[in-house]
Amino acid sequence: MRRAHAAPAAAAAVLPVAVALGLTAVLSACTAGKPDVELSQVAGSAVTGTPVPTQTVTVTEIDTRTVTATTTVVQSTTTTVVATPTVTVTALPRPSLTTSTVFNRATALADYANLVNDVRVLDRIPLSGNAAAVQLDAMTQHLERLGANGPPPGLDAPSYYGRLLSLGLFAHAGADEAAAGSPVATSRYAVVRQETGVLLSIVNGALSTTFALPPPVPRATTATP
Repeated sequence: MRRAHAAPAAAAAVLPVAVALGLTAVLSACTAGKPDVELSQVAGSAVTGTPVPTQTVTVTEIDTRTVTATTTVVQSTTTTVVATPTVTVTALPRPSLTTSTVFNRATALADYANLVNDVRVLDRIPLSGNAAAVQLDAMTQHLERLGANGPPPGLDAPSYYGRLLSLGLFAHAGADEAAAGSPVATSRYAVVRQETGVLLSIVNGALSTTFALPPPVPRATTATP
């Protein structure tokens, strides 16, 4: 077998000759872009031994293409940001519980008596309206004057001043509620009255006094229809 390499035009010229000579021409593609032509002898006749012409030409052409795919990759990056909150803390001024270290007995005794009188008046008037608001304001001022005085001898100063401050805050709130006609003023005054009795009993133990609140007066209640 022979192998001949020819250009396409030459291969076209070889094919008729190969057919005339009884050869089989096979045309195949090569990687260089030029087809290969293979010629092979056709078997002869069993009688005469001469090659038998053939009219068949087989042309095999392989088209090889290279396809390059382009892929676009989008990279997504997630960033986690940790927020650090800033908290600004403003310190509120603490109320001064002590304004004097010297106890003025005469002044203190007068204000303790004023507290007893405040309770006596408030027990007998409606705890709603301007009259109750004015009387609760007066009680607040009496408690403030006691806070400006020194603590009675033998009493723990922070505890004594803390009790006076709490009573003053409640009496002041009760005055606002009474002026607004709020029913909360009644329950507010009940707490003020009870704690004033506790304060006077503590003072009596320290000063050997006999301050006492009057018996509570029953209040008229409005019947619900």
